[in-house]
Amino acid sequence: MAFDFEALRNRYAADYGFTVRLTDACGAPVDGKSAALACDCRGMSDDRRRECAEQTRYWGETVIQLCCDSGFAMWAVPVTENNRLTGSLVVQGVELEGRPPEFHERVQNAADALLRLALDANLIHRAEIELARQRALRERDRFLAIEAAKKDVASDDIRTLYLSEEPELLSAIKQGETGSARSILNRILAGIYGLAGDRMELLKSSVLELVVMMSRAAVEAGADPAAVLGRNYRSLAELSVIDDEEDLADWVRRMLETLIDSIRTHQHYPHSLLLMKAVKYMQANLHQHLRRDDVARVAGLSPSHFSKIVTERMGRSFSLLLTQMRVNRAKELLLHTGKSLSEVAAECGFFDQSHFSKNFRSHTSLSPGEFRRRSR
Repeated sequence: MAFDFEALRNRYAADYGFTVRLTDACGAPVDGKSAALACDCRGMSDDRRRECAEQTRYWGETVIQLCCDSGFAMWAVPVTENNRLTGSLVVQGVELEGRPPEFHERVQNAADALLRLALDANLIHRAEIELARQRALRERDRFLAIEAAKKDVASDDIRTLYLSEEPELLSAIKQGETGSARSILNRILAGIYGLAGDRMELLKSSVLELVVMMSRAAVEAGADPAAVLGRNYRSLAELSVIDDEEDLADWVRRMLETLIDSIRTHQHYPHSLLLMKAVKYMQANLHQHLRRDDVARVAGLSPSHFSKIVTERMGRSFSLLLTQMRVNRAKELLLHTGKSLSEVAAECGFFDQSHFSKNFRSHTSLSPGEFRRRSR
């Protein structure tokens, strides 16, 4: 594939300060400018360059990894033709040890930019990268589901899995975005299958629990409770005799499609949609003093009803939910910015650094400083 590698190399060096190397399909440099690097391997490992490019191709995102055991980083982007690896663009021998957080952020930005440059130059098909990203999301969902399965009570995990997706799911259904709704349901089902594994009875009880929770959402949206209950009762008889995964998948599909129709065709908004509106408002205003009554007003609910919904759906009180959201935001800032602890505290809505440290430790068992050091 013909492309102006020198122009790409010069542009990348000017914008990000790193030198790109061009390799063949085996990872061997072919650009004629491959001086030995300072790291232990001296930049001589063709296999690691090829593997690094293959990792980016597999995940659909630039993967930063070590080029040798001395702590120097590398990243690579594949060059393909007709879905066949023909070479790669590689940055290698970047020393990370002792560098400030700003440098690590610069490395990540540069790695992401290399993939964008390759896509813009048509060195790899966008469709291939998009498929890889979708696969990575599926694997992430499965991993999260398996992690959730490590808890003591499987049914609690399934409930948590569903409730985490429910606001986005119901919003998609109410807006007529059935493709998005089915995609979300597929994520939920992938999690359920990850939890239940090959245990058919647990799998059946898990998908039944999903149907029950969606039935509740349909009733909240305005569906006739008697009709929903009658339909579920008849379907329960069918479910009891199913002993094959393919038949179970067909049963789930029919039930969920019916419930999607029930939710979409009624005008009331399920409580989780109102809760999602409140949560979005809280996320956007964590730096402010947030009162329960004010947030309830945003959701269009009475304060007492709002408190009840928060406790039912989120498993915690409004104040605990707010603190957890602030701690989560603080984690992001500690990980991805160089802001001081007092700046993080103010941006997350804590009264002062002492209040911040006390609440952060109660949720993570670490002080903010310890969390930042360990994570990095």
